[in-house]
Amino acid sequence: MEQREAVVSVVVPVYKTEKYLDACVKSILRQDYPALEILLIDDGSPDNCPALCDGYAAAYENISVIHQENKGLGLSRNTGMYAAGGKYLFFIDSDDCLDGEAAIRLLVEKAEAEQADITVGCYRRFNDSGVRQTNSHHLHGGEYTETVDFRFKGFYMYGHLAHNWGQLYKKEFLDAHDLRCRAYPFTQDKAHNMDCYVYRPKYAFIEDSIYLYRVNEESVTFRYKENLMPVWLSIAADFNRFVADRGIQGDYGDWTALHIFFGSFFLVKQELQFKKKGIREGTRVMKKYGKDPLVRESMAALAKGRYINEISAFSWRVMIRAASVVFHLRAYFLFTAGIALLRKLRVDGRITDSRNKKEKS
Repeated sequence: MEQREAVVSVVVPVYKTEKYLDACVKSILRQDYPALEILLIDDGSPDNCPALCDGYAAAYENISVIHQENKGLGLSRNTGMYAAGGKYLFFIDSDDCLDGEAAIRLLVEKAEAEQADITVGCYRRFNDSGVRQTNSHHLHGGEYTETVDFRFKGFYMYGHLAHNWGQLYKKEFLDAHDLRCRAYPFTQDKAHNMDCYVYRPKYAFIEDSIYLYRVNEESVTFRYKENLMPVWLSIAADFNRFVADRGIQGDYGDWTALHIFFGSFFLVKQELQFKKKGIREGTRVMKKYGKDPLVRESMAALAKGRYINEISAFSWRVMIRAASVVFHLRAYFLFTAGIALLRKLRVDGRITDSRNKKEKS
């Protein structure tokens, strides 16, 4: 008797993306993997998206739509998790697309071959001006997944583990540990994957690009966030509480410390990008950030060299240690000015460009 293919539930939270939704849905329908159910989660979208979703559901037997009051991206993904009937879950944002017709099949084949709980591929960024080269994850499975270097590369240096989109999750693994997304207004992907990681899932990786991430300047990613600091601090505090409440064993202090460290960069970068007197505003924000006990503790640990030597990238070790020392000494103006200089020299831009080069025509 021929073995049936595992059903994959593709969860698509939909909110104010009527311009892009058709391309997203068609990229899923073009997949050469037949055992798909597509769940469109209309998150109270105020535009024409609800009607578009109903149209897709009426036209295709494997598409269902769930309408709900606006809850945000994370909780919309939860709605899809609860409704999904597949063995695997795949999340895609409604302004993005799958990269090629074989994306789902390649992920499932790898997941089945290795009996993986989370299977990760590569992705490409795109917008109206073109598509970038493949952004590789530079990761592999085995014992390496339990190291500080794996966590650093996966969640910070390359970031492929810091988002829900583009990964194939075994639903049984998520359900067994009640691993749901939190209601943060942004960065909810990273928080969810941090929670997943501490339950030691079996990871599998493929080198193919399976996802097209749209650089959409209308999205929350590209807007000034008044609540960036409290949300960022809440993610760290909630993670520590999650680990403690569930009695999870292991030292994940590197995660908290590096999360806090990169938060300082994002906070300053936001002020430099959106405010006329960015260095002054950035210094003010850093003074406020430095008053939080968790921030002081994390920066002190990094300034003393904790966790850093376990990172394989030498340049990152030097930068994190030096910046943490400056912050720990409360030289907030120097810290902010240093980030401003890095931006002026386009160091951060070159790092991004090196990971997301444009495809040659």
